Amino acid sequence: MTSIAKPQLTLDFEPELKDRFKSLKDFVAFRIQEQRINAAALAGKMDLSPSVLSRKLNGSENDTNRFNCDDLEAYLKETKDIASVMEYLAAKYMDSDVNKKQRVLAKVEGLVPELLAAIAALKADA
Repeated sequence: MTSIAKPQLTLDFEPELKDRFKSLKDFVAFRIQEQRINAAALAGKMDLSPSVLSRKLNGSENDTNRFNCDDLEAYLKETKDIASVMEYLAAKYMDSDVNKKQRVLAKVEGLVPELLAAIAALKADA
């Protein structure tokens, strides 16, 4: 007898990309850790010392040694992480409330058939 797996409902509670990071600098710091890039080697390729790169990415707003546009270009050149950075910027600055509402509505509409099937399965099992 073969068993056919029933479809499962999947809920994603992960915040949107633009809501997970308060700044591009925080996003780049996350990407360096996520990709498991050797930060010391990356810093050298960006013509920075590891401590300076760390300070630029983790420093306070009042710190004069900040992650700047030249640093971002060096990061992109060395890591080729362009798509991720562009995705973050697009999510943060190009997304409107109307588009967001349309996406959420489309997700909910997509879940309706799954929910109806799950309800029918539960009724059949009862």
